Amino acid sequence: MPDTFISLAELVVACGLLLATLIYSIWACASDARRRGKSPLLVAALVILFFPLGLIVWLLVRPPIAERPKPFKLDDHRLQ
Repeated sequence: MPDTFISLAELVVACGLLLATLIYSIWACASDARRRGKSPLLVAALVILFFPLGLIVWLLVRPPIAERPKPFKLDDHRLQ
């Protein structure tokens, strides 16, 4: 067999590392969004749908941490 052949075990390890990175990124971005008073669900969806570009976008455009961050409430963001 050629030297460039990837074994099944290596493939499983690589997929596992990618999945673990994705899960940690989702958790970290959602908790960061909550701390900054933004919707953790929307940020998590951004990271999931556009990984890894969504993670980079969130890190670049996230708002500053407020002095006293208020928890996210959907009623505060609904149109009247």
